[in-house]
Amino acid sequence: MGRPEKPVNTSGGIATQFARELRELRARAGNPTYREMARSAMFSSSVLSSAASGNRMPSLQVTLAFVAACGGDDEAWRRHWHAATSGYTQPPFGARKRRPTLFHRRGTPPRPAQLPQRPRRFTGRTAELDRLRSPRDTPVVISGPAGVGKTDLALHYAHSIAAEQADGQLYADLGGLRHGGGAPPAPATADVLDGFLRALGVEDDQLSGTFDHRAGLYRTLLAERRLVVVLDNVQDEQQVRPLLAETTTSTTVLVSRKRLLGLRDVHRLQLAPLPRGDSIALITAALPHVAGSAGPDCDRLAELCGDLPLALDLALRKIASRPRLTLRRVVEEWRLNGTSVDWLSVGDLSLRDSLESAYRTLSPPARELLARLARTPSGGFDAASATLDELVEEIADAGLLAHADPYLDGHGVPPPVRDFVLSTVEPTGDDVSVLAGPVSA
Repeated sequence: MGRPEKPVNTSGGIATQFARELRELRARAGNPTYREMARSAMFSSSVLSSAASGNRMPSLQVTLAFVAACGGDDEAWRRHWHAATSGYTQPPFGARKRRPTLFHRRGTPPRPAQLPQRPRRFTGRTAELDRLRSPRDTPVVISGPAGVGKTDLALHYAHSIAAEQADGQLYADLGGLRHGGGAPPAPATADVLDGFLRALGVEDDQLSGTFDHRAGLYRTLLAERRLVVVLDNVQDEQQVRPLLAETTTSTTVLVSRKRLLGLRDVHRLQLAPLPRGDSIALITAALPHVAGSAGPDCDRLAELCGDLPLALDLALRKIASRPRLTLRRVVEEWRLNGTSVDWLSVGDLSLRDSLESAYRTLSPPARELLARLARTPSGGFDAASATLDELVEEIADAGLLAHADPYLDGHGVPPPVRDFVLSTVEPTGDDVSVLAGPVSA
């Protein structure tokens, strides 16, 4: 037996009652020690003990971890937590011990709410959302090909937990793959850091220290507060490493075409194109008049768009904005002439821009390989090699292939990417010196 547990704080209001209920659950489970619970809960014993202290309402993630360690009903406690916190306000952070000059002297700064608008036509990704909602104390990296819907998933998830993360939302576009032209340069990590600190109420006179000092201050605030942070379009590990912290109260989501394998102790979620059923659901939701009457056309449009949410979204917006432009007409024209990547553009959004930004990052050998894959419908190679592996990984990290072995399993290049490559790259013949063997016929 461990040492006796401190009595529940009786001045915590809703937090007090919630803590008592957690303790009752633990008692019914046989009063396991918090150290024993921590082995399965993926949170430290001190975090679990604090959840049942009554000082503050625990986060939903901590609550569900506590419940799971005691064999409780996950869904029932999820509903109970939402009901308990619907009108609950956490104790002010000003009551905590900290330097008196750290935050604005002219009252409490507004709670940051920096998340861009959530995608209204978000469809599918149920399994991925379940994985994102699993309790953890490490950042999440969402990666995948260009146009696969990484940012949409991150924003949908971040908005869905915003109420739980009661101290605010932070967002930064790190510009990992810009479109060129008039696009602004990617912000420096130091600028993002200082912007976040100001949003969290840190005064300018506290931003004069070294970068390491400011990064440490930011990580402290992440550990103290309940925040959701989205770092979009991450270029490399160095760009975000100072902004990551181990915390049970805040959630950080990184979005990148790369897997960012140089980051340790992160949870990785790799996105693939939508399942065909979800693609068709997206089409019929945007064009309700075609539901039930244009099944083959919906299926063909999804196929031609490579089941990529960005390509589907652009096509659907264009069709919806032109009454005379029918789904069947688009599909028939694409069937006769091939998918037109240039047609998939609306306003300042363009699939070609997205693919060009990825293509420019490739080395010449990787460009050669991608061109050969695009010209070969099967995408299969007779043999693999270490060089070929590296080039495929380079293309996948750029966001133009999934992280798979297309030359071994016959996955090939997504139709929009193939159309882009064939309309951009001049054929150079079939001999490509970096390849291990001939392309299968």
